[in-house]
Formats: sequence, C-alpha cells, structure tokens
Amino acid sequence: MSALRLGAAAVLVAVAVLAALLSTDLRGWQHAVDQGDAVYAVSPLQAAWTPSTALGGAAAGLLGTSDELAWRRALQLYVRAQRVPDRLDTAVELQTLRSRAEQALARAGRGRHASQAETLLGVLAFDQTDGADAATANFTDAVRADTSNVAAKFDLELVLRLTAAHGTRSGSGPSGAFGPGGRRGAGGGVPGSGY
Repeated sequence: MSALRLGAAAVLVAVAVLAALLSTDLRGWQHAVDQGDAVYAVSPLQAAWTPSTALGGAAAGLLGTSDELAWRRALQLYVRAQRVPDRLDTAVELQTLRSRAEQALARAGRGRHASQAETLLGVLAFDQTDGADAATANFTDAVRADTSNVAAKFDLELVLRLTAAHGTRSGSGPSGAFGPGGRRGAGGGVPGSGY
C-alpha cells in the first residue's frame, strides 16, 4: 500500500470515529434534555440538562439547544426566586435571585417564549413594592405577544382590579409621561373618593 492510500485510510478512520462520537453526543443531548425535563416536572430545582460529551459543545451547536437550555435555566431561576420566603432575613438573597431571574427571563424570553417570559416578569414585578405599573406593562406585553395566553390575560385583569380597588391610578406620571408610580393622596385616588 502506498503512503497516499495509508493517509487516506487514516483520514477515513478518523472521520468515522468523529462521526460515531458526534452521533453518541447527539443522542446524549437528547437524553439529557428529556431527562432534565422529566426531573423539572417533579423537582424543578434539581433538574439539569447537560450531558457528558466526547466532543464538547459540537453536538449542542448542531442541535441549536442553547436557546432552549437558556429558557429552561431561566424558568429554574424563576422557581428558585419564588420559593425564597419574603422575610427580613432573606431580603438580600430574595432580591438577588429575583434580579437574576428577571435578567435570565429577559434574555431567554424571545421568540416563542416571549409571552410566557413577560407573564413571569410581571409576576416578579408585582411581588415588589410599587410594582403594579411594571406588572401591568409586562402582562400587557405578554397578551400582545400571544393573544391566546390566558394566564397573562387573567393576571392583567387581576392587577388592574387590585390597583383600582386600592385607589391607585396607573398611567401617566408627571408631565404626562408614561412610567411607573401610580399616585396616592389628594387627586391621586379614584374620582369621588376624597382624600
């Protein structure tokens, strides 16, 4: 056999080995995502979606899993933030987790996840002091992104009813500009309600 044939045979063997490894990694990613989703359904904070791979992130790049994994991890951060009790001794931890969850949802919540991300951002906003205006904006954006999002419609209606019931008007701020901060006090409540 000539050196050229030996070289070609070695290249073909290397390509076959790489193809086999890539095929194994592709199956590994699919299994890891399926397994992670199953764990998430039962115990969201224990879920993991990353397999051990022979070729690093090559299979993930071919599958285009980065957006879907970012979305799943954003949901996991949201759950973690929602499970921290709102107490004085957990205030810093809670604010940090909420902030991380908000950032992750904003980054990962594009495309087909936009409406759900806006809904979850609205829930996080409403949980905070004076967050009704931000929550209203998030829920409105969620409904605009997907008019069939029943949860966002319900949450939007609930926030609007709660702010009306407490005499807070959302909408234009000082100088007629839209922004956060419904007004309370004289002239800031429901018309006819006095001071």
